[in-house]
Order: sequence, then structure tokens, then C-alpha cells
Amino acid sequence: MDKRNRPALAYLLIGVTAAGRALLAVPEAVALQEVSLTVLAVVGYILLAGKGKLPLLLGVGQLILELLLCGAGQGGSWLWLEPALRAADLWMFWGTALLMLRHTGQNYKVMPAVAAVPLAVYSVAHFMPTMVSVASVCFVAFSVVMLWYAAMMLRAYNTARVK
Repeated sequence: MDKRNRPALAYLLIGVTAAGRALLAVPEAVALQEVSLTVLAVVGYILLAGKGKLPLLLGVGQLILELLLCGAGQGGSWLWLEPALRAADLWMFWGTALLMLRHTGQNYKVMPAVAAVPLAVYSVAHFMPTMVSVASVCFVAFSVVMLWYAAMMLRAYNTARVK
């Protein structure tokens, strides 16, 4: 790959991040891994910053939320906010996926709509202790759909690399 091909590198980093986050497939006890993967995505968003700032802002927001979640997992003062922080983080991830698919010019209508359904159910069920199993299934479903997003970003990487 040509090292000066910044869009291709950005799409590769973002695609690898999406695949890594999707393969975590559990919302709890993975905050540190999410932080590492989100740093890769933020680097990709920085490489594309000349073409749009919103993905970068959402990526930085995700990074901040994930750092807070690292502290919440230790029983800090953020513990009671953990479900809301987790839901906000995932919605920001979904938002960046929508923006990046629009940016790459790919068909971006189906995947975000399909991903929004399990994410919405997860966001509600995550707050209810009796609905833990529903929340877990919805999180896994969301993760599987995000593998679709990862594949689309890797396709965008290949297209940018070949140009």
C-alpha cells in the first residue's frame, strides 16, 4: 500500500476497529480493549479530518466515554451511570458507522437501520435487571451487524488502495 494513501489507511484502521469491537461480543469487562480499538479509529478519523469533522468528534466522544467506563468498572463514582455511558458509547459507534458509510459512498441505508433495532432494544433492556438476557442477545446481534460494517469499511479500503 502506498503510505501516502491516507483514505485507504483510514478505512483500514476503522474497519479493523469495527471488527475488533464486534468480536468482543460482550458489553461488560471489555472497556480497556474498547479504548485501544477506539484509539485506532480516532487515528483513522484524524486522517480523514479534512473531509469531515463529525466522525472525529464522535470518536473522541467514544474515547472519553470508554475511559469513564474503565473507571466505572473499578467501582468508582461513575458506577451508577455505567448503563447510560455504555448505551451512549454504542450509539456514538453506530453514528460514526453511519457517517463513514456515507463518506465512502457505499449503500448506507440498510446496515444502519438493521443495527439500530438491536441497539435500541439493548439500550432499553440494559437498564432493567430482569432483562439481562435480552440485553445480551441484542448486544450480540448488534455486534454481528457491526461485522457487516467492518466488511464494508474493508471494501472501501480496497477500493481506495486500488485507485
